[in-house]
Amino acid sequence: MNLRDTLLDLASDLLWSWKPWYREFLAGLDPAAFQRHENPVRLVRELPDERLKALEKDRSFQAALKDLTARRETEHAKARARCPEGLRGRQVAYFSAEFGIHNSLPIYSGGLGVLSGDHIKSAHDLGLPFTGIGLMYRQGYFGQRIDAAGVQHADMDLMNLEHLPVRRTIGPEGQPLEIGVDLPGREVRLLVWEVRVGIARLLLLDSDCERNAPADRGLTWQLYGGDRDTRLAQEIILGIGGVRALRALGVEPDVWHMNEGHSAFLAVERLREHLAAGLDFDTAVEATASSTIFTTHTPVPAGNEAFLLPRLHRYFHEFCSRGGIDFHRLLELGTETDATGYKIFSLTALAVRLSRFANGVSMLHGDVSRQMWYHLWHQVPIDETPIGHVTNGIHTASWVAPGFRRLYEERLGEDWEEKLLQPEAWEALRATPTGEVWQRHQELKAALVEEIRRNLTQRLGQPGLPLERILQRIDPHSLFICFARRFATYKRAVLIFDDLERLDRIVNHPSHPVTLIFAGKAHPADHPGQALIRRVHEISLLERFQGRVILLEGYSLALARFLVQGADVWLNNPRRPLEASGTSGQKVCPNGGLNLSILDGWWVEGSNGSNGWNIGRDVDYGDEKIQDYYDVRSLYELLEERIVPLFYERDSQGLPVGWVDHMKDSLISCTARFSTSRMVNDYVEQSYIPAANKHQRARENDWQAVRDFVQYKRSLLKRWYHMTDTWLRARRENECVDVDAGLYLGLLKPSEVKVELFMRENGKIRTVEIPLVGPGEDDGVWNYHLYLCDTNLRKSELKLRVLPRHAWLDRDMEMGMCYWFHQKVE
Repeated sequence: MNLRDTLLDLASDLLWSWKPWYREFLAGLDPAAFQRHENPVRLVRELPDERLKALEKDRSFQAALKDLTARRETEHAKARARCPEGLRGRQVAYFSAEFGIHNSLPIYSGGLGVLSGDHIKSAHDLGLPFTGIGLMYRQGYFGQRIDAAGVQHADMDLMNLEHLPVRRTIGPEGQPLEIGVDLPGREVRLLVWEVRVGIARLLLLDSDCERNAPADRGLTWQLYGGDRDTRLAQEIILGIGGVRALRALGVEPDVWHMNEGHSAFLAVERLREHLAAGLDFDTAVEATASSTIFTTHTPVPAGNEAFLLPRLHRYFHEFCSRGGIDFHRLLELGTETDATGYKIFSLTALAVRLSRFANGVSMLHGDVSRQMWYHLWHQVPIDETPIGHVTNGIHTASWVAPGFRRLYEERLGEDWEEKLLQPEAWEALRATPTGEVWQRHQELKAALVEEIRRNLTQRLGQPGLPLERILQRIDPHSLFICFARRFATYKRAVLIFDDLERLDRIVNHPSHPVTLIFAGKAHPADHPGQALIRRVHEISLLERFQGRVILLEGYSLALARFLVQGADVWLNNPRRPLEASGTSGQKVCPNGGLNLSILDGWWVEGSNGSNGWNIGRDVDYGDEKIQDYYDVRSLYELLEERIVPLFYERDSQGLPVGWVDHMKDSLISCTARFSTSRMVNDYVEQSYIPAANKHQRARENDWQAVRDFVQYKRSLLKRWYHMTDTWLRARRENECVDVDAGLYLGLLKPSEVKVELFMRENGKIRTVEIPLVGPGEDDGVWNYHLYLCDTNLRKSELKLRVLPRHAWLDRDMEMGMCYWFHQKVE
């Protein structure tokens, strides 16, 4: 391997994107080129031959190269050694429509992709045997330009593959891998590309294959581009093609993780595989679901991916006929009725029904998801709908600025990243001197100011625009409040402009000025979102708001880093409860920033009263105008009465001691708790290891345990509805309850059910199993008795219920069957 190939191999491992020692080596090859485009692969490709020859003769460089190679191998080995015991020798496959790992690989649009990228990085950090599956968007999402009228323009340029950290995946026979999926009337061939992220890897499927028709070659060019047929084709390629790519490589995942409904068709392909292996439909469903995890990110019904039934018929009827799938049974797995009464095929419903581990992405979003989807479980109470939550986080090492990284190394040790799973360890940062924290933050703010000036000079450098006055009025010492995210209408980007006179007084205070900084994209088809961008642009050009309201263009991971690292305050004001989690606000915490947010998404769990501020109240008004009215007034009051005065309050040394105390509390209370180290570890413990264990049990003896459970399920459904309670005698005495109950089981056996005392107090549910005493008279009635003392019983609502019991069931409500006694315990 020549030197250029050696360097390309190093540059193609995205481990460099969060390891300073790795990054510094690559940047040192050509510091100016690295600063221009921060793309080591492109840098190495464009290195002149003369420079390479000089490096080959440079002994110090050769020694550094040898050290780096050894250090990377050591890092890989240490990562593998960290693999959790329950996943050793196993494989996790993670499917997502987008991955935001680094801006040198722009195949992401926003939060979902950035989360997926952070997830795969933490998979390396924790040593998981992990393969991501996505699509190779040769045009990426879109490059954003905002013209002199505030109109967003979407630039769609094909990327130069030679400048990307990707390589063709080699199949078992030593040739570049190529697979096929069936679309109506033809087969589409797919190239498979590979991205290395430390010991984790990402496979990207690409329809731009010479063997395809011109229209099919462009199917995977654009992320979230094209019409509904393009979207459905992409999701077939992702789900079905992803499974086939793994099979072609000999990878046999024990865990299948669907990140949002876009990847739900992976479960349909696995269903087809099980049917081809001889399982019947119900057993194939259970076998597929046993090792499948589904994460939903969408808190509104309209945002869940769905297709009209005729379109689904066109794409899947023939697929089902060839694969031995009953098409109508497939329809049953995904068919829902939308708000207008039309039948649709919901990928979220399909994913939920074909997984046994489902979760939202914050505690509040878990509640919202249960309310949205509880109907899939028929008799189950909303609170016990088997959808949990794993709150999103960020890959801290990717988002923390170098200055704060050094602070963590000094105060927590060189192994500070491992302490992301030890939140109590971060309390050591509280002893950091105020001046040290403030100085580090000021350096980041100065870098943000330079980026703002560069961005505005490029965007507003046209005749007739007040660029010079705007640049003159930017006050680097003012309070910087940043709003940067997707310009979806529910995020209310222009809420703060509700009362321009009041805002004028806030931002143009003679001694306490405030600067508002906005950035973000709206989907090219989202015209209301683009109108919000125009509104911010128009206000930013009003004379009184020039230099006080700033709109940046070209939102990307690179720009986001400047913003989250340099912001004093991060503004987040979506309509509650429409923000499933949100992670942009989490990124300011390790950099000393403070959140000013609606109590929605992750902030419900993150806010502690001293690490930021809450806009409005913890309530849903049910009326958008009412909510906007109260929220914007709360926002203004917080700025006028608390935030701005605190920021400008200085001690005798000119330091904002009170403000820095809040900064410390933010990074101490939120950095570890809202990291993807914690998040991925939660998935490992709550889903990955249980799913892998269940998959192992399921495969034993030719799926016999699954076959037995399906037989039990079928039999139980026939006998369940003959059951009835016959009598209940219950007596409360202070903090104790004495319960006797009779239950007619009909053809059911006592071993097939369990009877519980259900207790609810202040929304919290507890249950206690009621022991079986024995049969009553010769009438099929069985007697149950419980005597229980508990300090909470006096205030609890008490009821009796009956649930199925089977060794295969991991969750009581999994089957959606729950019989309630007619009488309550008074």
